[in-house]
Amino acid sequence: MTKTSLYFFFFILITWNHALSQNSVYFPERNTTWETQDPSDSGFNAIKLNEAIEFAEANEYSGSRDLRIAILKGFEREPFHEILGPTKKRGGPAGIILKNGYMVAKWGETKRVDMTFSVTKSFLSAVAGLAYDHKLIAVDTDNVINYIWDGTFDGDHNSKITWQHLLQQNS
Repeated sequence: MTKTSLYFFFFILITWNHALSQNSVYFPERNTTWETQDPSDSGFNAIKLNEAIEFAEANEYSGSRDLRIAILKGFEREPFHEILGPTKKRGGPAGIILKNGYMVAKWGETKRVDMTFSVTKSFLSAVAGLAYDHKLIAVDTDNVINYIWDGTFDGDHNSKITWQHLLQQNS
């Protein structure tokens, strides 16, 4: 390595380290209380945020809170349907809104553990949106096989699946 290359390497290293330290995001340590921030200090319109929370609370799932009953009723027309494991009654609507690592709003029993279903769509759309924003996905019509190399999208059928198919759940 030449002297110039070494200087350049250290310059990049120092610049990168400085840039990372300037943009640090708050994240709480394990087993500590999450710091809160006033919604208006986080760039939210507090009135509109409260309206959104009220909407979420007023529009919860209308089926039974007893998941055993909700599942049996929801799939009663399906052949061979049976519940194979335990279920539990679910809690009411709950949520937390984070901005830059700070909790700006919460409602309901946020520490309650509930059973979840179909969360894959929410996580996939959020992660795909971040990947798109960071230019890791060029366009949603790209074939996923160009991005995922674990063999999942090999073959005639799966190799044609696009990000749009996955995001619209129609692959």
